[in-house]
Amino acid sequence: MNRLFIHNPLFRLFSPIFSGVVVYLLILLVNNNVEQLQEQFLGNELYFCIGLSLIIQEFSRLLLWVFGKLPSRFSSFIKLIIQVTGSMLLCIILVTVSIYLYYKNILGFTPSSGELWMFNSIFCAITIIYVLLHISHHYLYKVNTKRLENEYLMKQMVEDDFIQFKNGINPTLLFECFEAMIVLIRQNSDKVDNLIDHMALVYRYILSKKSKQLVLIDEELNVVDELVQLFNYLPYRNVEFNRGYQSSFLVVPGSVLALVESIIRSTINNPEKSLSIYLNEDENHLIFNYLKNDKIVSGFKKESMNDIDYRYSIYSNDTIIIEEKQGERTIKIPKLLTKSNS
Repeated sequence: MNRLFIHNPLFRLFSPIFSGVVVYLLILLVNNNVEQLQEQFLGNELYFCIGLSLIIQEFSRLLLWVFGKLPSRFSSFIKLIIQVTGSMLLCIILVTVSIYLYYKNILGFTPSSGELWMFNSIFCAITIIYVLLHISHHYLYKVNTKRLENEYLMKQMVEDDFIQFKNGINPTLLFECFEAMIVLIRQNSDKVDNLIDHMALVYRYILSKKSKQLVLIDEELNVVDELVQLFNYLPYRNVEFNRGYQSSFLVVPGSVLALVESIIRSTINNPEKSLSIYLNEDENHLIFNYLKNDKIVSGFKKESMNDIDYRYSIYSNDTIIIEEKQGERTIKIPKLLTKSNS
């Protein structure tokens, strides 16, 4: 938390008492009047030192806020020089005026230059301590903030790697394929090889494209066809994927796969009526359209597109668009065009 302890109310209350006592003792030591401690410790001079310490410390706190508002065009070194010089000069003026008023109105005479020098030296030291505390805390806060940002970035990288790994493995689909194999081995062993071929093509693509940032849409959709055929081997699945595009552009690898799988998994299974997914395009988007028939528990949610949207935000300012009307759902993902494509 970017809050220095000098702003704590308890510190502001007890610190002037402690520093005022220390200043009073230093003055007695400098003037060789230590024997006065045995005679009268709680004198007017002590109260004056505590009051002056309170004024100086509160004034120093105010100066820290004022100099913190310096324009950003000044370098850190220039700000430091201005802050130290300004604080010292204003402290000297404040202490000198206070000493003159105290000596003139309470003691009845004017202070000597030696006394002014002594008071100004002690209270300027207190002001410098305040400035140094603030500067050290400020730079420590910047260093710690930078470290926390680096830790957060590392955490995000680990989480992203884990998500990509999870998406690549896709344990739900993997185990469903194993279960379908068990059923086919007992019922129709001739189809097992085809199921394995489709599954191998899908997983080979997913695992081989992890190192690539972008791929051609044709390459991605060829694997989507394999994924749809793979789903059709699973119980109660009946999926059709209809292409209707002509241009060539780039997509994030695995994004169209993830989108099609999300559509299939969020739709109620109906072996008698196929789920038809239509693929079209406009000038800037690849468009997926289908009749929505969402599951009650795990229906389609816009939040499921957040990961794909995040991956596309790296390459495009456009976002994924989801539209629903008259029982249909339309999902638009941005085209990624190179200079040669555009």
